[in-house]
Amino acid sequence: MIIEIHSQSPGDTFKIGEKIGQQLKGDEIIFLKGELGAGKTLLTKGIARALGIEADEVVSPTFTLVNQFQGKDEQRFFHIDLYRLGPAIAGHLPEIDDYIDEGVIVVEWAQFLESSYFELKNSIQVTLRLVKDNENARILEINAQDRLLKELEPRRHLQCG
Repeated sequence: MIIEIHSQSPGDTFKIGEKIGQQLKGDEIIFLKGELGAGKTLLTKGIARALGIEADEVVSPTFTLVNQFQGKDEQRFFHIDLYRLGPAIAGHLPEIDDYIDEGVIVVEWAQFLESSYFELKNSIQVTLRLVKDNENARILEINAQDRLLKELEPRRHLQCG
């Protein structure tokens, strides 16, 4: 199932991440796609916060590929950022395989991965797109299991006050 959610601000994008994080059971892998500045790390921070991790601690890995966090109830959270590797990873990344079923995994710049990853059990794909003529707005296209998307459905056009 695929839904589209409209975010009008960075705060909205963060809240969408929190809403996604609240629905996770602990073995999901979330693939984030989008251009530079689309809000992938902000969405990741929202997901992490919902898992009991301080959002300020979540930053894109610079010299390492993976940052690991411990959330509430011993929940493990892996943040993988492929920006520095880019297309050079040639589609497959063994490091991702090492963490499958070990906790929640968020992969930024997932467009560099081979498509077979997106067919994994419990995978969620999120594409963040910039909105022309509105530097704060984003459109998030979320492809996931019905369980998660039913919870997000009422928030398709998220408006925050």
